[in-house]
Amino acid sequence: MNRLFNKFLIVCGIIMLGACKEEVELPDNLAGFTTTQQGIDGEEATIQISLSRSTDIAIPISIQLTPALVTYDKEFVTEPAAVNNVVNVTIPSGQFGVSFKVKKKANVFLNGDETLTLKINAVGSPVLTGTNTELKLSFAAITSTGSTLTLEGKTSESNYTNAVYVDLSANATTLVDRRSWNLGFYQGGQFRVILNPGYESSAAATAKTDITAVTLADTSSVPNLEFIPGVDQNTAALTDAWDGDLTKTAFAEVSATESQNKVYLVCFQGSKAKKQWFKVKVNRNGEGYKVQFARIGETTIQTVDIAKNADVNFTFLSLETGKTATVEPRKTNWDIQWGYSTSNAGTNPPSPYWFQDFVLLNYVAGAEAAEVLESTVTYANYVEANIASTVFVKTRDAIGSKWRSTAPGGTTGIRKDRFYVVKDPLGNIYKLKFVSMGLGSDGGERGKPVIEYKLVKKQ
Repeated sequence: MNRLFNKFLIVCGIIMLGACKEEVELPDNLAGFTTTQQGIDGEEATIQISLSRSTDIAIPISIQLTPALVTYDKEFVTEPAAVNNVVNVTIPSGQFGVSFKVKKKANVFLNGDETLTLKINAVGSPVLTGTNTELKLSFAAITSTGSTLTLEGKTSESNYTNAVYVDLSANATTLVDRRSWNLGFYQGGQFRVILNPGYESSAAATAKTDITAVTLADTSSVPNLEFIPGVDQNTAALTDAWDGDLTKTAFAEVSATESQNKVYLVCFQGSKAKKQWFKVKVNRNGEGYKVQFARIGETTIQTVDIAKNADVNFTFLSLETGKTATVEPRKTNWDIQWGYSTSNAGTNPPSPYWFQDFVLLNYVAGAEAAEVLESTVTYANYVEANIASTVFVKTRDAIGSKWRSTAPGGTTGIRKDRFYVVKDPLGNIYKLKFVSMGLGSDGGERGKPVIEYKLVKKQ
């Protein structure tokens, strides 16, 4: 009897506990533009709408366009097309946002005072509109006095699917799938080839110059491209220098003499098995490049010619698709890039390490950056008079990983004791601090870091 009574009490207790358990209500999921002011420096602008968190259903959004001194389909269009000055877009299930483009029409002269006001006027349930429901787009380049931006690197796939390029003066970000390219070809005076630092890339030269003669057997003649980052030593030469020094790339400078250009083996994330490696031969082609490539076991060689373009730092090629890819914005239209990248493991000798939340500087186009400790001068008090004593550097990793900490057992998240000063390629100077990143107690979301910046000196 007592045993039955005890069982009865246990069952009742379980039922009562279940009844008392409350579901945790999530905060409202809000949609809004990533900024409230933006300019077009070039032929088009990418407009981004983001959510507070990902959605498990597709969310339709309607945006009302109100042009001033311009007319739709006469001076500008949108992609997707607007109907009666309304653009309809959809945030796919599992995603954190959506983007669309505003494009100037060809052969149209504008004075620079034309604007377009965009307003979110309808959002699908259960998402609600947030604070940034209106954006003013100028049909000329602007020099922002400052803003707050969320860098939308996260998708439903991972926290760092996208590389995010940031143009501080235009309050603009550009999202690019970090795996959309493998090799970049320098568009300046030298003939240099870079590896994608965000795709766990490595490369080594074979002794051969004839790509058709390279086979799977040649993988044994080069160092192991499948090295363990931060563990295997003497591997720095298999990646590009993380400071961006173009004289320290895995590929040697492309010679004008074809017989001096070696065939390289290239390995990257998803293609670590030796039979998946690529063989690549790069030659000069006048003032451009001639690229031959194939999987290492293939006999059919693909060829792509790449002309030089002075508007960009690099032209990018995907070995997987066999096509060039649109990656970086025009060289004067971005300042920093957040994403997954190759860094230094900090060992001696140095060895490459694949790193989340790395911030790269557009050093190739002349951007500079400096780290300033709050103990020297606070972010709030940093003004133009402080520039003279600020020591700028011109390396790709000028900011790098120094802005945050993930050390186990220590303080994690944003390092609040420092901020950065960025001189953009046009000479504008901004102070920049990281607000949140989703680690420690900063209240943010991993993969969606938030930055704040203010103009200190206009060029």
